[in-house]
Amino acid sequence: MSTQVEPLSFRAIERTAMARAVALASRVRPSPNPPVGAVIVRDDEIVGEGFHPRAGGPHAEIVALDAAGEAARGATVFVTLEPCNHHGRTPPCTEALVAAGVSRVVYAVSDPNPSVAGRGGPWLEAHGVAASRGFDPSNQTDAERCIAPWSTFIRERRSHVVVKVAQSLDGRIATRTGESKWITSPEARADGHRLRASVDAILVGSRTVAADDPALTVRGVPFERPPVRVVIDSGLSLGHTRQLAATARTLATWVVTTEAHDAARRRALEALGVRVLSCGPGPRVDLRAALARLAQEGVVSCLSEGGGGLHGALIDADLVDRVVIYTAPLFLGAEGAPAFGARGPERLGDAVRLHNWRTSMVGPDLRIEAERAPCSPG
Repeated sequence: MSTQVEPLSFRAIERTAMARAVALASRVRPSPNPPVGAVIVRDDEIVGEGFHPRAGGPHAEIVALDAAGEAARGATVFVTLEPCNHHGRTPPCTEALVAAGVSRVVYAVSDPNPSVAGRGGPWLEAHGVAASRGFDPSNQTDAERCIAPWSTFIRERRSHVVVKVAQSLDGRIATRTGESKWITSPEARADGHRLRASVDAILVGSRTVAADDPALTVRGVPFERPPVRVVIDSGLSLGHTRQLAATARTLATWVVTTEAHDAARRRALEALGVRVLSCGPGPRVDLRAALARLAQEGVVSCLSEGGGGLHGALIDADLVDRVVIYTAPLFLGAEGAPAFGARGPERLGDAVRLHNWRTSMVGPDLRIEAERAPCSPG
């Protein structure tokens, strides 16, 4: 019997459990593993819950089963990702669920890994556990959004890209003289630091480093581990006095360049603690190849905070998965630096379109978030 999405009407406790599972999954980023949350319900009570804390650690289902103990027998498990049915660093969660005696498993998203997708649910069914895919609509969308970076990482073998922009109402990120601090409010900047804390890497271009000398650190918000700071630098031009190079021994700093780089410059940067990744023959870094290389290094998600040139290149290469735009109520004029320097399409039908808009106010600024395409990881 194969599992399928069913138009079920969930009870209040079940919707509560689903929302809690999504919240648990969102707590940490166990890259390169997926973020997963699980909640166990028996007799209309939550008896166990858990999340996957780190790669190599116990999966969410195992943590929840351990918390529930004997109360798991006959219970329903709500989990954000299809339980694994293969041996990796840990034994299959499907076997643990059957051994614990659960009666039903509801998972939001099928495993996007082509080598294992769709195997967990049918295996559970074959061993006497009812299994179905799909949470209620609101929690389903949130679960899909939570797993989207890992889905990109698995399916496309590249890092998932979130483009973050702080701009004026007329789409400028700096004045005509290059001044950019600060266009948006302290509240928007604090929200931006929360974004930084949620990803594996922060991505900028060499021109942003030259213009702004950014630190690219997470400040003022709690975080599990600092994201890697990555510079796309075809000419290997990162100077040793720049903040990124000067602090590379304490905070991971990588430069992605071409194979045609200057060997002496590479040695000078490596002497400072900068890691130099060669990517393609040049003369310019191929962004798709760069994101594939970052994925090989375990970078599941990255936040692009570059200028209009990098963001435009990402758009033209169809590599933008999500955008977060903070728009301040001010104008900077036509000579200001544009937020997006994409060449753009010849026809409207070829324009990059965004979906799943969400808007909110952050201080006096408008926060707009959207995905490159509808979330449909499973």
